[in-house]
Amino acid sequence: MHEFHHLVNAILVIVMIYVIAMILKAKNVLKEEDSLTLARIVTDVFLPAIVFISLAKQSIKLDQLEPAIAMLGLELLFIALAWFISYAMKFSRAQTGAIVFCSAFGSSTFLGYSIVLQMFPNTPEALSEAVLISEIGVGYPIFILGPILAAYFGSKRPGRSDWKASLGFFRSPVFFALIAGLLWGILNIPGEENVYLAPLFRLGSILAAALTPLAILSVGLMYKKPTVRAILIPLGIVILLKLILKPLLAGHLATWFGFPELWREILVLMAAMPPAVLGVVFLRRYGGDASLASALLLVTTLVSSLTLLGVFWLLT
Repeated sequence: MHEFHHLVNAILVIVMIYVIAMILKAKNVLKEEDSLTLARIVTDVFLPAIVFISLAKQSIKLDQLEPAIAMLGLELLFIALAWFISYAMKFSRAQTGAIVFCSAFGSSTFLGYSIVLQMFPNTPEALSEAVLISEIGVGYPIFILGPILAAYFGSKRPGRSDWKASLGFFRSPVFFALIAGLLWGILNIPGEENVYLAPLFRLGSILAAALTPLAILSVGLMYKKPTVRAILIPLGIVILLKLILKPLLAGHLATWFGFPELWREILVLMAAMPPAVLGVVFLRRYGGDASLASALLLVTTLVSSLTLLGVFWLLT
């Protein structure tokens, strides 16, 4: 019950920042196009910082990768499931792409880390596990498969350049931060207790603290009032698959594999995240239905404030 109260507080903080973003947009202090700039700053600066410092402070054991592998399997399963449902309901290829991206890939970095930081403020092991689940279980499939799927569902067909683009994750700052953090912990290299390295970790902590407000501001600036009738059925599919079925299945998998309670809670939280912003970016780039995906993203982000509480309450 203590964790449930922390989750409520975490969601309230995120909702308040979301509202601030909408107010700033309404007053023209920030504009919608600023969301892409903020998103890039988050993914290229603040996200690598939090990945590095959370992993470098601990020596990761192989069994800690098990929840990440479970999440990877869930991602692939829900890509196939959303694709099958959309095909059976005779959605267009572009609509199917929006549904697949929003049903499979979650905002584990933008919102997931924010909630974990708020919910487990004094538990570094929680953030380390969240990083592993996010970067291996979510980051790999969306960065590798994302461009290929977006090209297939969009106006362009996938080609050699799309396969090359799918390898972009392995050249990104997040990937290098992931490798550096893992090696730092495994090799037991001195950390913030070292007088010469303390400034590096202090800088990382400061940058990591800015992740939550900037990430939520980026998502909030993308808000547009959607036409509910046009997205009602796709929205129902995404809510059922992404916000309800996926975290419930993640919880049962964690119990079946005998994961520790902390790992189980982190896996459920990361599985229950609303759709990833990056999916909309990929669809927009390759001519997919980015408008539908954006509407689904924004509505499900708001709905997730309720489903997160419900799912977590059922599983704890």
